[in-house]
Amino acid sequence: MAPNGLKLDAYIRVSKVAGRAGESFQSPEQQRQRIESWAQAHGHTLTWHAPELDVSGGTMSRPIFDQIMQRIRTGQSDGLIVAKLDRFARTLVGALNTLEEFERHGAVLVSVADNIDLSTPMGKAFLRILLIFAELERDRIKESWEAAGANAIARGIHIGKFALTGYDKGSDKRLVPNELAPAVREAFLMRGAHRTRTQIAHRLNEIAPRPSGGLWTPPMIDRMIKNRAYMGIAYRGEHVNLNAHKAIVTTVEWQAANLAPVRSEARGKLPNLLGGIARCAGCRYVLAPKIAGSRSGGDWPAYNCRKRHTAGVCPEPANINRRKLDRFVEAAWLEQLTKTEVSFQYDSTALQAATDALSTAQEELAAFAADLTARRMLGDGYHAALEARSKAVNDAQAAMQKTLGPATKIETAKSYDALRVEDRKHVLASSIDAVIVKRGHSRIPIEDRVTILWRGEGPDDLPRRGRDNGPVRSYIA
Repeated sequence: MAPNGLKLDAYIRVSKVAGRAGESFQSPEQQRQRIESWAQAHGHTLTWHAPELDVSGGTMSRPIFDQIMQRIRTGQSDGLIVAKLDRFARTLVGALNTLEEFERHGAVLVSVADNIDLSTPMGKAFLRILLIFAELERDRIKESWEAAGANAIARGIHIGKFALTGYDKGSDKRLVPNELAPAVREAFLMRGAHRTRTQIAHRLNEIAPRPSGGLWTPPMIDRMIKNRAYMGIAYRGEHVNLNAHKAIVTTVEWQAANLAPVRSEARGKLPNLLGGIARCAGCRYVLAPKIAGSRSGGDWPAYNCRKRHTAGVCPEPANINRRKLDRFVEAAWLEQLTKTEVSFQYDSTALQAATDALSTAQEELAAFAADLTARRMLGDGYHAALEARSKAVNDAQAAMQKTLGPATKIETAKSYDALRVEDRKHVLASSIDAVIVKRGHSRIPIEDRVTILWRGEGPDDLPRRGRDNGPVRSYIA
């Protein structure tokens, strides 16, 4: 075992919660008790983290686990402790790579149930054997889940933690329309009439408020409109049941809603320089440009945090005078201009399409390269498939280069000032990842409230539209 007096990070993971119970289910509380008892008996100090729920052990990239790894890399932790080895990993290759990194940083892995001692060759060999069986168990569980999913779809059961808006789950676990079904159908009809997702969200906030107290948002409306379950269909992967439950909308209404042109409702005609760039430090969400009122009766343009987001409520909503922030950021950017040459490319539909195609190709390449199952199943053909995806990325890059027109150079502050607001906004967005604004009184110097994250300095997980952004988190410099 590891020597006494270590500072260990306690890690708890549950692959799928979904109402599971019984002896085979190791709940977060059970894992916590086992870890705590062992650590007290051996005199170790523990740092606890939130349990990693509904996260597979088949990948080593997990939010909480990544935080612990960063602590190990920076010397804040002496290692990791888990109740059982399969809580650490269910993939042999990924686990061994991580353990090699542990060794480089002088960190230890403690598995309470398995009593692992990695200081001996026999201990390391025993660990590899356990990891092989953990990976085998993961594959077996995956097959069982697939079979159970196919059986559930055949019986007309909607697979998901919760019933969809507009439905309840009946005694046989099939979806049954409830009192919100008319509101859902109205949302589909509005979309079919080319109403924007923002307009539909406002309407649902009026007639069908979410039980959690949150607000309907355009991305949520988008997911609702695309969900085939509202036509009475249950599906998962290749398994489909066309008559699983009572439909809320007809096939024609669903198709009309999904064929409507995608456009966003204009957020006012206020010219704004940092829309989409300025963010609240309290929640990291984008600040909205608006006209704010003062106690003296005057109005002034501002950037305001919306406070309530899909993921929760901002604990420290920020707002700031828009003109003051624009001037501050532009001055900082112009100072950068003296150090380097800047040019920008006018946007176009073709360029946007080419950029999206490149992003899709890159994501597919990264996902395939990390897919260990595909590597095992394809054997010698894996490298050919990987090369084909790599070629797709190169082709997408070449296609994007063809869509680029002549770049406009900006050599002086005068040439920058001559640009339209839209063009200046484009230039700043290409140079800045985010402008973080802290909550504070207007008398506080702006440089004490604002942090400019230049290109490449911003975190990759800033909240963005159309994706699951997780719980609200504050910005930490």
